[in-house]
Amino acid sequence: KASLDNLAIDASDRIFVSNMADNGIQEVNPETGTVKQIIIGKLALPGGIAVVSDGGKDTVYVADVFAYRTINGDSGDVSEPARMHADGTALEYPMSATAKGDFVVLSSWFTGTVQVIDRKTHKTLEMLHDFKAPHDAIRLSDGSILINELGTKSLVRASGDHGKDRKTVVGDLAGPVGLVEGPNNAVYLTEAFAGQVSKVDLATGAKTVVAKDLKMPEGIALAPDGKLVVAEVGAKRVISVDPQSGAVTELAGNLPIGLAGTPGGLPTNIPTGVGIGASGAIYVSSDIENAIYKLTKK
Repeated sequence: KASLDNLAIDASDRIFVSNMADNGIQEVNPETGTVKQIIIGKLALPGGIAVVSDGGKDTVYVADVFAYRTINGDSGDVSEPARMHADGTALEYPMSATAKGDFVVLSSWFTGTVQVIDRKTHKTLEMLHDFKAPHDAIRLSDGSILINELGTKSLVRASGDHGKDRKTVVGDLAGPVGLVEGPNNAVYLTEAFAGQVSKVDLATGAKTVVAKDLKMPEGIALAPDGKLVVAEVGAKRVISVDPQSGAVTELAGNLPIGLAGTPGGLPTNIPTGVGIGASGAIYVSSDIENAIYKLTKK
């Protein structure tokens, strides 16, 4: 299948081929051409995730780096609308995902890409390039897109024809990673390097710190009760943040999140994603275990 990555040949001339999207290895017999699957995974390397609830059922949209996948929140069944290097597929190493209404927005800090996908048909509607390490992006009701551009330390709005009109909403951000739309024309974002969650007024660009003294906060989502749910990767936990008081409550700890980056790479590496269903169920991606966890109240 597409997304072949590498190969090795052993002393018996057996060929072993790896596949990025399958998180798998196959053995090829060089004499017969027969193929045997040695190992395979349902996910590759999950980063940002988004959740949409339809008719009481949660669907998790996963930026799986080497594929774009969806997961049934109840059964855990995985579907794959697209994978890297497949014929006719437009996909550029997605690392973050958001979803609202009919749209899923993928972004990749590796390729500087923001991609808008029709949530139901999975067709690509827009592919925007030349961003500097975009770490999350959301599509607003007016069709414009907000992007956490870590490379310029800015929250950027892209609008107009193919998003070519780009303006900075607020700058001097310390590692903007997660982004979620809030009420009253405001958004909330995580500043991983500063260890804080901030609120930005989209009309004025004014920034207010909501919570601080956190350890590498990354993914962020808005719960039905108005609280913010954040993946505090440096503390390997998921927390709830009251946007009014800034009070922090641990929801789940000792989570397998926060895959260490390579030397010279970005400290954020693969962003840890958080999403919330209409029932309040919380989903969090594990880059260490290549898994999606579902958190529910006891």
